[in-house]
Amino acid sequence: MPEAANAPADPSEPAVDPQRRARDERLAELLQRSAGGDAQAFEAFYDASVVHARTLARRILRDAELDDVLADAFFQAWRDAGRFDAARGSAMAWLLTIVRTRALDLLRQRQVRGSGTDTEPADVISDEPGPADLLAQAQAGTRLHAALGQLSQQERWLLGLAYYRDHTHVQIAAATALPLGTVKSVLLRAQHKLRALLGAAHGTGPTR
Repeated sequence: MPEAANAPADPSEPAVDPQRRARDERLAELLQRSAGGDAQAFEAFYDASVVHARTLARRILRDAELDDVLADAFFQAWRDAGRFDAARGSAMAWLLTIVRTRALDLLRQRQVRGSGTDTEPADVISDEPGPADLLAQAQAGTRLHAALGQLSQQERWLLGLAYYRDHTHVQIAAATALPLGTVKSVLLRAQHKLRALLGAAHGTGPTR
């Protein structure tokens, strides 16, 4: 007797949320493009995942430490985008693993210094944002993008090579054919401008 053309699904297998599956496919595509050097694809990946990353980091660290940990985690995600393997898990789970590792590393460093903490590490990676995280995203999710948009194209380009690609000044000079002194001065100017813009967005004024 021939097998049925459409066998019934195994009831023991959990149903896959179509929206989450579509999200994961989109994130995986963006990571693949990011691995090829597409900065706009990585910005889209950041926009789609930052609130979930913040949700997890908030369960481990103090609010004052979140921005630094998230910046480090996303820089690592940009550098390591080519290592992502969709066959081993979703893009969101891959990112949250990076975030959790970075956050726990900082937590351990703080505990070694003897400052202690009232926050318990998260045992389970969850990407479901709460109301506080959604509010934080609405208030600050585009702050960095807005500040970067006020830099010149050259400043954004060199900052991207320095932070997203982890290039040294010498490597940037070689890649752009710019004099080493120019690379250093442009990066220094861009960093000062970015700090001032972000400080103004926080209402703290420019940093010196």
